[in-house]
Amino acid sequence: MYVAVATARAVVRITAGIPFGNVFITSVLIAGPGVVLLVVGYRLRSFDIRTEFYAAIGGWCFGGLGVILGVLVLYSLQPGEVIDSPSTVLILTALGSVAGLGAGIYDAEAKTRTRELEQRNCELEATRSELEETVARLEDANTQLVESNERLEHYREYTDDILNAVHDVFYVLDSDGTFQRWNETACEVTGYSDDEIASMTAVEFVDERNRAVIEDAIREGFETGSLQLETALQTSDGEAIPYEFSASSLETPDGESVLAGVGRDISGRVAREHELHQRAQQQRVVAELGQLALETDDLDELMAEATRQVAAVLDTDYCKILDLDDGGERLVLRQGVGWRDGLVGTETVSAVESASQAAYTLETDRPVVVADLETDERFSGPALLTSHDVHSGISTIIGPVDEPWGILGTHDTDTRSFTEEDVTFVQSVANVLAEAIERGQYQTELEDLVADLEESNERLEQFAYAASHDLQEPLRMVSSYLQLIERRYGDDLDADGEEFLAFAVDGAERMREMIDGLLEYSRVETRGDDLEPVDLEAVLEDARKNLQMKIAGHDAEITAEPLPRVEGDEGQLRQVFQKLLSNAIEYSGEEPPRIHVSAERNGTDWTVSVADNGIGIEPDAQERIFEVFRRLHGYEDHAGTGIGLALCERIVERHGGDIWVESTPGEGTTVSFTLPAPPD
Repeated sequence: MYVAVATARAVVRITAGIPFGNVFITSVLIAGPGVVLLVVGYRLRSFDIRTEFYAAIGGWCFGGLGVILGVLVLYSLQPGEVIDSPSTVLILTALGSVAGLGAGIYDAEAKTRTRELEQRNCELEATRSELEETVARLEDANTQLVESNERLEHYREYTDDILNAVHDVFYVLDSDGTFQRWNETACEVTGYSDDEIASMTAVEFVDERNRAVIEDAIREGFETGSLQLETALQTSDGEAIPYEFSASSLETPDGESVLAGVGRDISGRVAREHELHQRAQQQRVVAELGQLALETDDLDELMAEATRQVAAVLDTDYCKILDLDDGGERLVLRQGVGWRDGLVGTETVSAVESASQAAYTLETDRPVVVADLETDERFSGPALLTSHDVHSGISTIIGPVDEPWGILGTHDTDTRSFTEEDVTFVQSVANVLAEAIERGQYQTELEDLVADLEESNERLEQFAYAASHDLQEPLRMVSSYLQLIERRYGDDLDADGEEFLAFAVDGAERMREMIDGLLEYSRVETRGDDLEPVDLEAVLEDARKNLQMKIAGHDAEITAEPLPRVEGDEGQLRQVFQKLLSNAIEYSGEEPPRIHVSAERNGTDWTVSVADNGIGIEPDAQERIFEVFRRLHGYEDHAGTGIGLALCERIVERHGGDIWVESTPGEGTTVSFTLPAPPD
């Protein structure tokens, strides 16, 4: 507005002819403040003033204008004072507007700074509040952290208490085998301190020979996720304790893989397993010695093996068998292990000295156990033991206490104790030896008896042969003279004489048959052929041919199943079949004989049966029919010598078989016998 008024005024004045200089100065005084207002107003945004205070600056400008106008009005009210120049009014109001502009700018800047300060104070207050809230939260968080740390520490202490209360060894391993954590048991068991364990690796807790195994197990544990291992844990003082270790791989909060596990003392289990193994080994040795006792006739071989096995199983330095002499005065070291060369077979020990361990053992019915020979008050050790630095051992008698054969003893140079199982083992071996000795003595006696029986049988056979041979001659003489009497004087004899003569001839004939049967019976063992494979069907066919006349005369029918090959004497087996078939025909009764022959395999033997439909045998007589000269019927009813079945029995027994009869009176009889099958 001031610029426009100044410009219009200048134009009018200059046009009116007023000098330019007068017009210019007044126009500048009017237009200058207007330009200042225009320029400052245009550049007001460059000032540090908030836009909300721009109106206040305008108010200060109008305020300056109003103050000047008010001053001019007051000035005009003075008597005689009149401002009649419009230019003066314009100049003064323009300057008042510029003054108001300056005051407004100052005021706006002050307000702006105040507003900014207030805003900053608000921001600071907000920040302070936020800071206080943050501090409060941090304090709460710190309190929670402290409480969490306290709980964590308490939990760690609780965990440590739990782990320390565990009797097993707890451990956490890195991949290189170093320990991250362990419990007090690890220190108590190994004897190492916490600082020592912290500087050690897992492989340092085992013997050097097992360290490669431990390294492989740890590596496998990290690869597979689990570890299972049994080894000996070596303590700080060098003691080796059997331990079982198991572990699983875990991941720590830092993402690191570790092996966490426990180690358990398995000394008790190992001891039990060792004890069971020891018992099994002891039982096995007793069984093997028992088997050897049955298989060998060499008693010294059995004794040598027994001493070796006892010393090996009980891990003793010495073992001995003392043989009591016939006089009961001395014990000879018959077999043993560990003793100095030259003593076995020559060294002797007194069996009667009252202070001798050997004498004490011979008088005791239970094994004698010695823990320390030097301190034992029951007896003193013989020179055989003391010279070998023996301290402990087990001794027991071989055989019954009233008639002992000797002593079995095992000894050690260390002072040690023996279990009940060890004592029972030694006693069992002594029992095996006693049975073997008794069996040997019995075998010797049996062999002597067999030799005597064989000699007696040979003499009896010689007697039977001689008797039968010597009886044949007078018997032939009696028969010849009886026949001569019958031919020469037969016509002169009356009926009684002829009957008497017939009885005499028949008696002589039966005597001859009995003598022949007895001779045949005595020669079964000595005059038989060697046993070899025999076809029973061929044997049966030969027997039927020999009995052809008797079979036809009685209208007998003989049937047979397929018969096997057996191991036997063909001639003697033919006698058996012929005798059994002949008896079946002879005792058939009124019905025509019907005879059936069969065979059945029974393991390594064949059971052959001859069944008939004859008169049968009474039950009380069935056991007597195999006796020599035992007849169940009179000679007038059935002919025979009474030696046929006895001969069959002896032949079957020579073949290693049995013979028996099954019969029902009036229904028939079945005679069965066993024969060995030939080798495949």
